[in-house]
Amino acid sequence: MSRREIENELFDAFEPLVRKAGVELLDMELLSEGKRTILRATIFRPEGVTLDDCVAAERIISPVLDQIDPIPGSYNLEISSPGLERTLRRDKEYEVFAGKPCQVNLYAPVNGKRVFRGVLAGLRPGDGGESEKVLISTDEGDMAFDRKNVSKVQLIYTDEDLD
Repeated sequence: MSRREIENELFDAFEPLVRKAGVELLDMELLSEGKRTILRATIFRPEGVTLDDCVAAERIISPVLDQIDPIPGSYNLEISSPGLERTLRRDKEYEVFAGKPCQVNLYAPVNGKRVFRGVLAGLRPGDGGESEKVLISTDEGDMAFDRKNVSKVQLIYTDEDLD
């Protein structure tokens, strides 16, 4: 099984379980840092993630991982908050972080630019042969980028995040 398949399988298994602890599971990511393998579970609450939230999620996830043993070799489980400048990876994050400042990086330029800053408005599903769109509001107006042309969407830290 590929790394991404393991991540998706674990995400699907743990999302409803973690929700019972009062937090949303945003992502499960399998990382290699040097010789260490890390399984990072990213959790979210609109009010902010506390240490108690991380402990509660760990107490749900860890025993199940020990039972199903989905990852070959040894690994460390990390539970984290999304962070202020998170790179979005899953569709649900576009809904969770709608209304937040972001930067969209493109593979191919649009209107002569590859980088746009604005406020995340979400995702629009593709229909009738049209591709899925990443939506942001910018100073130049509302923009819709083909998702296939988007290399990265990253949240931008602002002073409002301190409130």
